[in-house]
Amino acid sequence: MIYLSINIEFDLLLFDRYVDLVTIKLLLSELRKETTMDIYVVATSIMVMGIIIAIGATLAFKVEITTEIKHVLILIILNIAVPSIILNGVFNTEVTTQLLHQVVIIFGLSVIFHLGALLFAWILSRLLRFESTFAKKMTILAALGNTGFIGIPLCATIFGPVGGLLAAIFDAGLDIVLFSVVIYMLQSEKRFQFSQLKALINIPLLAIIIGLTAVITGVEPPQFLRQLTSMLSALAAPLAMLYIGMLLPPLFQKRGFLFYKQIWFPLGVRLLIIPIVTMLIISLLPLDYLVSNIVIILSAMPTIMLATVLFARYSNDEELAVITTVYSTLLSLLTIPLIAFIVSLLN
Repeated sequence: MIYLSINIEFDLLLFDRYVDLVTIKLLLSELRKETTMDIYVVATSIMVMGIIIAIGATLAFKVEITTEIKHVLILIILNIAVPSIILNGVFNTEVTTQLLHQVVIIFGLSVIFHLGALLFAWILSRLLRFESTFAKKMTILAALGNTGFIGIPLCATIFGPVGGLLAAIFDAGLDIVLFSVVIYMLQSEKRFQFSQLKALINIPLLAIIIGLTAVITGVEPPQFLRQLTSMLSALAAPLAMLYIGMLLPPLFQKRGFLFYKQIWFPLGVRLLIIPIVTMLIISLLPLDYLVSNIVIILSAMPTIMLATVLFARYSNDEELAVITTVYSTLLSLLTIPLIAFIVSLLN
């Protein structure tokens, strides 16, 4: 009887150890899922966006895309769809101390990242002995990514509503650098004017302010407003990709497949070197997986589309920005999944 009791106790002890090992294994598996970027989701999201770009290009072959059509699309994307992504992220996310901490962290990271990217690209351009004015243009095209027009919808698709919200906060950091340091770099008279900062006041930024104010004050949005922002937020990614596709046929029909011999610099730095350097730096910082992955994905965005407007206004070199923006956007359909794959391997 004593021998039987000892055996039963021993078997129970082994069973407990086995259960503990299985539990630990399951917890590690869940932790691994949480701390790695889903390469399949990234790849399929980019593939779908590429298909929509192709649809937009096909449409532009069939129908004349007028300036009015472009303006309407930009108005809907930037003033309706993107603000809806931000508000949808606030309304459909449990706002905790951790989320507010992530908002502060990602905004600070954005400002530091973009200033650092400008400095890094500027040093590289000078080492390559680019002429001073041309070096500044190459620096801007290489350092600044399209975190708003493409980045916010993409992060909302990959990471859900909270991903769209944090991407919008990251883009707000870019706006501060863009409408201060970048415009100062482009201006020939080198005078900073506070009137430049008026461009910071835009509807996406107001959506961030309204959303965070609602969170802090504890105001609960009505159900119809939740549903409205959820439906409108779904417009951002497809409309942005259709717009990019619509730009391609008229550009190539009018100017052909244009290149300039230094185009490898902004494309290589923007799409590969900066994301890889960002990945290495982020791996050394004590950041949670969501913030880390969002920053890395946004660091891999193609050249900012607003560069075309800024170059036309301040440097009379719009074509340089247009060519770089188009090719970087098309190539990013390949490089963004590549960066995501490297991240998944490192994790």
